[in-house]
Amino acid sequence: MKKLHTKKRRINSKKGISMVLAIALAAVLFLSTTTFLSIAMLQQKETGTTMNSRQAYVSAKSALDIAEELLNDGKLSLPDSGSLYYVFYYIEGDPEVHVEKFNSSELALKWINDPAHASYTIIGNAYIKITKNTDGSYTMTAVGKEKKYDYSGDGNTGDLSTKFDVKYNLVEKEETANLTMKQKTITTPTGNKFLMLGDQTSFSLLRSVRKNLNEGDNTFRTLQSYDADNEKKSIIYIPKNEAGNTPLTTCFPLVFDKTVKSTSNGSHRLKFTAYDNGIYFLGNYSGPKVTSDYNSEAVDISFYTNSDAYGTALECKYLVIGGNMVCRPANGESGITLKYSGSSYNTDKGVVIYFTKDCKLMTYSNDHYKTKEVKYEKGYYYINLGDNNTAVDLFSENTKKSAVKIATNSEEYKRVNSIDMYSSMVDTNGKLKDIHSAYEGESEKGKEKVNILNENGSFTADPNSSSFSNTRRQKYNEGWKDYYIYCAPSEMPTAGGYYDMYSGKEFNYLWYNVDSMKINNNVDMSIHSSNITLSIGPDENETVYYNNQIKDSNGNPYFPYSFNQTILPTNGFDTDPNTTKFTAEGSNRIIPQGPGSSFRVMPYWGEKSFTLKVVNDFIVQMSDGTSYTIKADDYTDIPETGLNLFSNDAKIYFEGHSTSRVDSESSSIKWVKDNTINTSVDSSNLDQSSSVIKFKATCGGTLKDGTYKGRAIYCDFGNGSSGKDAIVTYGNNATLKADVVSIGADLLEIKDGKGLKINTYSAHDESTCVVDGNPIDGSMLQITRKTTLKFNDDNANSITLSPGYYFFPGITGDFDILSKAFWEKWSSSNPYYKAEKLGDGTKAYKKVIVTTKMDPVDFEGKYF
Repeated sequence: MKKLHTKKRRINSKKGISMVLAIALAAVLFLSTTTFLSIAMLQQKETGTTMNSRQAYVSAKSALDIAEELLNDGKLSLPDSGSLYYVFYYIEGDPEVHVEKFNSSELALKWINDPAHASYTIIGNAYIKITKNTDGSYTMTAVGKEKKYDYSGDGNTGDLSTKFDVKYNLVEKEETANLTMKQKTITTPTGNKFLMLGDQTSFSLLRSVRKNLNEGDNTFRTLQSYDADNEKKSIIYIPKNEAGNTPLTTCFPLVFDKTVKSTSNGSHRLKFTAYDNGIYFLGNYSGPKVTSDYNSEAVDISFYTNSDAYGTALECKYLVIGGNMVCRPANGESGITLKYSGSSYNTDKGVVIYFTKDCKLMTYSNDHYKTKEVKYEKGYYYINLGDNNTAVDLFSENTKKSAVKIATNSEEYKRVNSIDMYSSMVDTNGKLKDIHSAYEGESEKGKEKVNILNENGSFTADPNSSSFSNTRRQKYNEGWKDYYIYCAPSEMPTAGGYYDMYSGKEFNYLWYNVDSMKINNNVDMSIHSSNITLSIGPDENETVYYNNQIKDSNGNPYFPYSFNQTILPTNGFDTDPNTTKFTAEGSNRIIPQGPGSSFRVMPYWGEKSFTLKVVNDFIVQMSDGTSYTIKADDYTDIPETGLNLFSNDAKIYFEGHSTSRVDSESSSIKWVKDNTINTSVDSSNLDQSSSVIKFKATCGGTLKDGTYKGRAIYCDFGNGSSGKDAIVTYGNNATLKADVVSIGADLLEIKDGKGLKINTYSAHDESTCVVDGNPIDGSMLQITRKTTLKFNDDNANSITLSPGYYFFPGITGDFDILSKAFWEKWSSSNPYYKAEKLGDGTKAYKKVIVTTKMDPVDFEGKYF
């Protein structure tokens, strides 16, 4: 731009003065216009705002978007050094993106300008350049021009770049295979515990005691009523209150899978007690049932109180909260008070709380205004209650200040790790399983109601139900195929007929009674599921206390009546003159009342195999008066026809599967101490060759550098967490040597080059794999849950294994599962074999190769 020059003149007339002013104004305007125009031109030059260059910029970004998608789909190669070049294009009539790769920009341009390609649509009007940087990262550039493919000139105003890092992991690639597989038969110890859903009739023991005392059971019923929203799209639990304090006491985990509404008031209070166990609030309701009493902030609610409510009391050792909570307490009341309930307060001194995600605990006034709020981030917290177990207000800022965030390797968490059942309630993606009680007073829209039990806990004998019929069942309720059902009956059926208990995923059955489980001569009972859990008890000679006069500290009697399995909720319970003490005799016994009695365990309809988990030893009495014991184990090879427990076939099967086993924390071997792997264990204790070892270390740890030996070793390391919450177990050059080895771990990791070796070849004659009719020599490993193996290798850091049975051909000795090289060797010409289940048909069998897969990249926000 030329510089403006003016001459100075003296003007004496008014006309002259006007002329001067006019000239001055014109000069100012000219200067301003020229300045703004210059700035605009500079901005235009810098940002490329001409029509052509703007279009080139937008086009270049579209090319990078396509490049990101192709890269994540594995359709682009990255250079080992230097650069590679790509052109993406469409061919008329073909919706697929086509890719051409070049070693130089000149070749890419030559291809673009080839008249033979004139009909192609070049994506982004650009070619892609990918360069490997000296720091190992990559830069990707879409090279576009102001004029379409006019590559003469002095610049590319449409160029757009992004910089990214690449990480790789190993992954399994499966194909269906023609094979069969069998594992040597050794039973597996189980660590399962029975979940007591809030919806269940959980006081079966109480009812049996009262019947023995001829007190009747008129007030015995389920724990709660229901509220529904959006045409039953959402169900809300409303636990029932009785006069005085209501101790909903259980020694099982007390689980509320749906949102809970508390209706406590001055004379009817709500109280939950899980002695030496956990209470779980896992609902997540959002809708008018809450917002009408509060405001629009009250969403994702796991617990709330009704208007101007009195306080709710929680007493437990462990508390899990899976959603926000809101309360509107009456004057002087707390929304929720929290105390410890358990046998080890002298050690524990407080309660551990786990927030499964970031949660808000909000207090409101009656005019719908929020008066205070405390926020907890996802994680574990410990609240010390002092020497006197003084209750705290869960909604209080002071309680939040006193809450100490703890890690899973802390002493506080170790004390509750063994009762932490949250991981068994969620799937591998962290989503709550579809769990149901065997009696449901109400069901959500689109869900099939479960009606195996009546409200009072007895079995339904309605022929129109989905679980009882007068003839053998031909049809079943397919709406239950994805359910996890928990059934705790209060008494056995009396009416003759067929009682079918079933669910596709898992069926859990609890008999918790002072009397034996007696089955009438004309009663045929069966459980059908992929996974069946049986808990029959209390155990023989356990003590049960009952008192219908016991009073709380205010002199009010507890109602319903208190009962406990060696659990004393108040001081002096066992010595109170009104306390009746029972010794459970025969409570862990199943007895037929005639040759026509049946109790069957069977696979789910259409399936050929299932797993039976027996929580505690129990006795089966035969109709001829003889008996046998079913041990607490996991049984995976029951015939596909199932077993009637009163049959000789069942007696032979279970007596043949009775194996002595040792817990890894047992004083005789000391593999585990305080839920953590005991690295200080004496080397001589590692050899347990004649025993089945339940190697459970819920807090993980570091394995001892040595060889662990057993007849079978069943490893359970961690608590089922993943991601940043995963509990780590280090291999440390240890070897697990047994006929059968199973592993379920959050994260197994190599450290300082020290891996984890497995040796199961001793069972190769019985743990077999036959491919296309040909027996394969090798070794087997069972993975019981999703397990990540971390190699700490920048080129490929980990592999995640899904549950199943893995057979590795040609492996006749130790193999290191934390060696990346071990996994990389499995190729299309050298696969290993895998079965999700055994004896479940060819669809469950796979041949597997291992490939390297890049973690997805994301360019958003990284353009320059």
